[in-house]
Amino acid sequence: MDMQRIYWQELVTLKRDARYIDLCLGRTETIDRTIKATLAIAASSSIGGWAIFKDYSFVWAFIVAGSQVLQVVKEYLPYKTRLRALAGLSQDLNAISLAAEDNWYRVSKGLVYDEDIHDLRFAFKKRISAALQKAFPAAGLPVNKRLEKQADEEVQAYFSIYQNQSEEV
Repeated sequence: MDMQRIYWQELVTLKRDARYIDLCLGRTETIDRTIKATLAIAASSSIGGWAIFKDYSFVWAFIVAGSQVLQVVKEYLPYKTRLRALAGLSQDLNAISLAAEDNWYRVSKGLVYDEDIHDLRFAFKKRISAALQKAFPAAGLPVNKRLEKQADEEVQAYFSIYQNQSEEV
């Protein structure tokens, strides 16, 4: 297979993976914020509701107790550590992706020999592997098919600029 084509496929895959991590980061931030907001609203409104509607004190007591249980369980949910890991991995993969895309110009114009393209590819692969190991040393990230599909679509749209440029020339 042509080294330029291999480089292109790996560039697209890298960009898709970086976008997928960005989408996972956004989703994880939303879940984390929702849990925190729900806990804050449940705790404060239930105390106020308890004071106003004393007839339903068992409901308010249940809400307060439930929010306290969720507060304790929240510490064992993966969102806090996953949020930190995804934020770091997102920065790393986007930086690697940008560097790979920057090199694409020289690769696509034939200004780089096959051996050098090979070296570029493996330098990126080593950086990606190190970033993944740093972010998730023990376990990986659960796969979200919906976010994978969205990342694929967004990256295809993003890289269509390169296809349009080559058609215009």
